[in-house]
Amino acid sequence: MFLTSMKGRPSFVLRSLLITVFFLGYFGDVSCDRFVDKGGYLLWNVGRNVLDRAEDRLEFSFRYCNDKGLLIYQQGEGQNYFALGVTEGRLYIEASIEDRVVEVFIGESTQDVVLKNHTHEVIMTGLRGLDSDMRITINGTEYPPQILTVVSVELSFSSPAMSGQTLVGGYKNIIDLRLNTQRLKAYPIVCMFYIRTGEGEDLSALSLTSTDESLGASDTCHTCPQPSTVSMTTLTSYIEMQIDKTPTTNTVINFKFRTKAPNGLLLYFGGPAYLAVYLRSGALVLRLNTKGSGVDAVRQSTRVAPFNDGEWQEITIRRDNNVATMYSLAGDVLARVEFVGESSDTAHVLNAEKLFVGGVADPRGLPSDMRTSFRGCLDDLRFSVGEDAPLPYEFQRQNVAFRDVEFSCMPNQTCESYPCRLDRGEACDVGVCECAEGYRTVDPVPLTCENIDDCGPDPCQNGAICTDLIADYNCACTEQYKGKNCTVDRNCYYFPCYNGGSCLELDTPTRNESGRNCTCAHGFTADDCSVVDYCADNPCGVGVCNNYLSGYNCTCPDDPDEIVKDRQNCGPLAVRSPIQISPAALVIVLFGVAILMVVVIVFLAFRRSYLKRKRDALLDYPKSPVYEESRENVVEYGEEGYGEEDQDTFDVNVIQSAGDTLKHRKKFPVLSPEDAAQVEDFISSRLSDADVDTNAGARDQKMSFADEGRGTPAASLSSLNSSSTEEEQSYVYLQRWGPRFSRLSDMFNDGQSDSD
Repeated sequence: MFLTSMKGRPSFVLRSLLITVFFLGYFGDVSCDRFVDKGGYLLWNVGRNVLDRAEDRLEFSFRYCNDKGLLIYQQGEGQNYFALGVTEGRLYIEASIEDRVVEVFIGESTQDVVLKNHTHEVIMTGLRGLDSDMRITINGTEYPPQILTVVSVELSFSSPAMSGQTLVGGYKNIIDLRLNTQRLKAYPIVCMFYIRTGEGEDLSALSLTSTDESLGASDTCHTCPQPSTVSMTTLTSYIEMQIDKTPTTNTVINFKFRTKAPNGLLLYFGGPAYLAVYLRSGALVLRLNTKGSGVDAVRQSTRVAPFNDGEWQEITIRRDNNVATMYSLAGDVLARVEFVGESSDTAHVLNAEKLFVGGVADPRGLPSDMRTSFRGCLDDLRFSVGEDAPLPYEFQRQNVAFRDVEFSCMPNQTCESYPCRLDRGEACDVGVCECAEGYRTVDPVPLTCENIDDCGPDPCQNGAICTDLIADYNCACTEQYKGKNCTVDRNCYYFPCYNGGSCLELDTPTRNESGRNCTCAHGFTADDCSVVDYCADNPCGVGVCNNYLSGYNCTCPDDPDEIVKDRQNCGPLAVRSPIQISPAALVIVLFGVAILMVVVIVFLAFRRSYLKRKRDALLDYPKSPVYEESRENVVEYGEEGYGEEDQDTFDVNVIQSAGDTLKHRKKFPVLSPEDAAQVEDFISSRLSDADVDTNAGARDQKMSFADEGRGTPAASLSSLNSSSTEEEQSYVYLQRWGPRFSRLSDMFNDGQSDSD
C-alpha cells in the first residue's frame, strides 16, 4: 500500500500523502473538527475539566459507522463515571454516582433514533438528576428518556467526584474504563463536529484539537466504508495482502471472523520471525517469535465460550517489542504472550516478509496446528506497523495473491474440502457440514442425519391427511376446511357458486361470503352466479347493458340520460359531424348531376317543341285539311238505312284523332256570369231540339250525311242549321266566349251560309 524509498525505508511524506488520499476516498469529504478511527481516541488529562456545566446543557454533533461505541467518557474519583455512546440505534447513558448506577436509553426500543453514516445534532438539558426531567432533542425532534434504573443522583461535572480523564471517540485501554455493561465497549469510528457545554452566554465549545493525547485522529471526516469481506472455501485457501512490511517495534492488527469450524489459521505475519493467530478446538491461540528461532511464545484464550459459534467475532492484536496482546471487541484481554528466546539477545523488531490471511501459500515448516486454512468469513481487516490506529484494507483490491476464496461472505460455499452430502440431509454452514434444517443429528462423528417426522405431533385437524416434508408438513384438507392445519371453514363450501360457476377461496380467518370470488359461466351473473345475465351476448352493442331481474335495457351513446326508456339495442350512432366525401366520389357525383341536367334540358326542349307544334295544330285546326275532313265525315250517309253498309264510309280513326286533339287543347279562362248564362241557354235549346227530333237514327253510331244516300230522294240536310222554331238565328255572339265557342260559331255560321 505504501511506497518505500530505494533503501527499503518508508518515505514519510509519501506515506502521509497516501494516508490522506485513502481517507478522502474512504469517507468522502465533510467539514469536521475531528475524525477518530477504529481503535483511536481523544484524551484530556485530569484537571482540564473540559465538560464543565454539561449537567445543565450538553450539545454535540457526530456521525458514526460501527454498530455501537463510546462517544464521550468522563472518569471520576473512585467508581464514579459518566459514559455516553450509541448502541442498538439509540443513544445510551451509563453513569455511576456515589455507587448508584443509572442506565438511560434515549427513544423507544423500536426506533432507530441515530442511524449510522448520518450526521446528528444533539441537545441535552437537565442531566443533573439523570431522570425523567431530562430533555433530549436529536435533529430537532424531542425523544423521551427510558430510565432502566430509577435512583436519585446528583451529577456535576465540576465537582471533585467527577474529576478525571475525559475521552472522546474511543478509549486508550479497556481496563481504564469502569463500565458495568458491554453496551459501549466498542469503537464507533466517529466524526465529532463539535462539543459545547453550559447555558446562555456561558456556553463554551470544547477544542477537539487541543487534546493531551490522541490516537487514530485526523482533521478530515469521511463517509463510512463498504464492508470488505472474503470467504475461505477450502483447507488450502489464503490471501496475501499488500502492506507496509517495515520492521518496527510495534504492530497493530484488527479483523472480524465468522466460522463453525473448530480449527484453522486466521493470520500469519512473518518470515522467518512471525506473529500468528489461529483456532484450535474452538479457542483462539496467539503465537509470537520475534527472532525466528528458539521456542515460540504461545497462549490460548481464556474465554470459556468458543469462538466458532457461527457468530461474528472481532479481535485486535497489539505487539510492543517482544510482547503481544490479543483483545476482544470490548477491549477485554483474551491472551498475552512474551517471547524471551533462548538467550538474552531477544529481538524487539519483527522482521516479517508477508501478511497472510486465512492461511498460507506453503504451510510446510509451520507448527502442525497452523497448517490448516481457516474456513469461514473474514471482514474489516486493519493493519499498522506504527503506533497509530490501524488502517482498513480491502481484500479484493489490496492483495498480492490468493487461492480458493470468494470476495463475499458465502456460508454455503465454505465446505469445498469436505463436500456435504445433501442427499443425506447435510448442509454447509460457515466451514462445516451440519444436519440441515428439518433433520436431527443422530451421530456427530461420522455425521449422521435423520429426517424429523413433522407429522408426528398430528398437526392436521378435521380429518385431514398429513404428509411429512423437509422441515415442514402438508395437510390435505377435506372439502369443508382450509388453512395450514385445516381448522378454518372454507367459504366456497358454505357459499357455493351456482350454474357451473368456479369458486376462488380467499384467505379469511372466519367463514364469510365475501371470502370467496365466483367466476360465472356464460349467461349468468351475481355474486353467486344465480342471476341470468341478459347482457352476456352484448345486445346493446356500443352501449352499456344494464341487467335487472327480469330483463335488461341499454344506455346508448346517443342517449346517455336515458330519455328513451327501455331500449333493447343502440343501433347506429347519430352523425354528429359533416359527412366526409372523397375527391373521387365528389367528381363522380358532379358528373352524374351534369348528365342529369343535360337529359332534363333535352327533355324540356323536346317537350317544348312538341307542345308548340300541338298548340299550333290546335289553333290552326279549323283551317287544316284534317279539320275539314273530320267535320265533313262526322256523319256521312253513303248508304241508306241502318245496315252494315253504313260502316263502309265511317272513319272511326278520323273521329278519334279529332277527339284526341281537342282533348289536349289549351284551357281558357272561366266565363263571366253573363256569358255563362248565354251558354246555358244555348245548350238547353239544343237539348230541347234533340228531344223533339222524330228522325231517330242509329243510337250507337255516328252517321255521315254528306249525301242523302245513294239513289235516295231525300233533299239536302241543310235544315240542320235551322232551329226548331224555324226562325233565322245568328251565332256570332259565341265567339266572345273563347276559341272553343268561336269554332262552334263558325260551324253554325257555315251551316247558315249553306242553307242560303
